[in-house]
This record gives sequence, structure tokens and C-alpha cells, in this order.
Amino acid sequence: MITMYDNPFKKALFPIHIYQSRIKQNDVCKDEILSKIDKMHEDGKLKVPEGWLTDHLSTSFSYPDFNFELFSNTNTIKLYQDYVSRFFDKDVAFHIEELWYNYYVDGEWQEIHSHLSENSLGRASTFSCIHFLSFNPEIHSPVIFVDPNEKVRTLSLEMESNNYRQRYPPKITEGSLIMFPSYLEHYVPKGPPTPDYPRITIAFNLSVLRYGEQRAFGYDDEDDGDETD
Repeated sequence: MITMYDNPFKKALFPIHIYQSRIKQNDVCKDEILSKIDKMHEDGKLKVPEGWLTDHLSTSFSYPDFNFELFSNTNTIKLYQDYVSRFFDKDVAFHIEELWYNYYVDGEWQEIHSHLSENSLGRASTFSCIHFLSFNPEIHSPVIFVDPNEKVRTLSLEMESNNYRQRYPPKITEGSLIMFPSYLEHYVPKGPPTPDYPRITIAFNLSVLRYGEQRAFGYDDEDDGDETD
């Protein structure tokens, strides 16, 4: 009998990868932006963006002017550029298209969604990232990724040796940074109130403009110095 851990007949097809690291300088990010995020939240002016299904989430997604002011010329942006670059196995140039924060403190949640919609520049992002700026795995809900073929795979049998799960919650600690394909759906389930320790994440999308010898249409090597600003 073939054991579940040693099956010479089995081959894995079409893998989906996420990339995970931890920003060691997370305290630097907190010092730069946390007080501004707390104040924006306390002002109570944030509204759930049109088209989102959740009725209970504090997010700066619809406030690009605030987000630009929050992150402009910060070490936080430089850290994102550095850590994201490490995820790639070839020399890369990318542009961070959008950044925003989500603030969970009173049972907030977010529905299943992806980041495939076009940005203000009219182009879809290649990858998306989540930085867990303030997070305690003992009390906060994780992000959960959804298999794109979840419904189709219910028509087949998954053997025990495949170790397959339709939903995947990565192990997160404060400072974790995750990058994933923008098409990959994910969600945040409702969690308990955490008034003394809000769950704060920074989300951003990026477009890859050069990967090794591959270049996006219209991209010039002379733009390398500016594309991750």
C-alpha cells in the first residue's frame, strides 16, 4: 500500500503561491503612522466604500488624499519596497498603486473579495499585499484565503495524502507581510471586540513593470528609479 506521504504516482499541478515575511522594523512603521491612523478612526468620518458588502468596517480605502499624506516620504514605504523585492526570484521593478488601512476593533469583518479591479491609472494590479501593523494572534481573526477552484473541486475526491483545504488561514504575527496574486479571494471573519488592541492592517496593490527580461507594455528601463516610489 502507498502511504499518504510517499506516493510516486502523484504530481502537483497548477500551484498557487503566497509569499510571507515579517517586517523586523514594525515598530518604525508604528511610530510613523499609527497615531495618525488612530486619530482618523476616532474622528469617525470613515465610511464603508460603495459596493463593499460589509456593513461594519473602518477603512481609508475611499480616502486617497489621506492615504497619500499618511505614507508619503516615509520609511514605511521604503520598507515595503525592500521586503516586497525580496519575494521575487529575479530582478524586478514594480509600482505601488494604492495603499489603505483597515481598522478592526469592534467585531468588524470583510466579505470574500479579490483585488482585481482596475485602479485610477486604468490598469489591474499584479500582486496585492497585507501588512499586519497591529495584530495579536490570540485575539484577532486571521485573513483567510479561498481556493479559486473551490466549487469545481467539490465534484472530485481529494485523497487524504493531498492534504487539501478549501480555505487557508496563514499563521500571522504582528509585523507579518503577505504578498499574493491579486485574483486570489480572501476574507476576514467577524472577531470579538478588542478595544485595547485594535487589529490594524495596511493593504496595497502593486503592478510589476519588469521581471527579469520581461517588461510591461510601454515600460522603459530608465524608469527603474521611480517605479517603486
